[in-house]
Amino acid sequence: MLGLFLLSLLGLINDLFLFTQYRREKRTGEKMFCLFGGKCSDVVGSKFGRTFGIKNEIYGMFYYLLILIYSLIYFLSPQITGIINYYIKIVVLITIVFSIYLILIQSFILKKYCSWCIIAVIINFAIFYVLF
Repeated sequence: MLGLFLLSLLGLINDLFLFTQYRREKRTGEKMFCLFGGKCSDVVGSKFGRTFGIKNEIYGMFYYLLILIYSLIYFLSPQITGIINYYIKIVVLITIVFSIYLILIQSFILKKYCSWCIIAVIINFAIFYVLF
């Protein structure tokens, strides 16, 4: 479960970075840094950058925080994670489906990519792999 802890921590850092970069761009006009020359601000600022009126990065931060807490509980008291494990797996499956949806949006509707979003999807699949 160390891998799960590290992946969730990496995901949380990635989402925090994405969130702060986008907010800084909105405040100062300074363009977001995209690792491989994508259009991060176009993707994050699109109508698909929100779900039910909430920025997707915020959902991501809560998700990674949940997985981080789960991995800590596993370290401290593995006997109680059996009960939680079922619900965590459901959340992870929902996240995978949503990640695929967002990648499809970037590929076929926006035709623009955000490197930080792609990193989040890779992390999400790695979390899926570790748990399943």
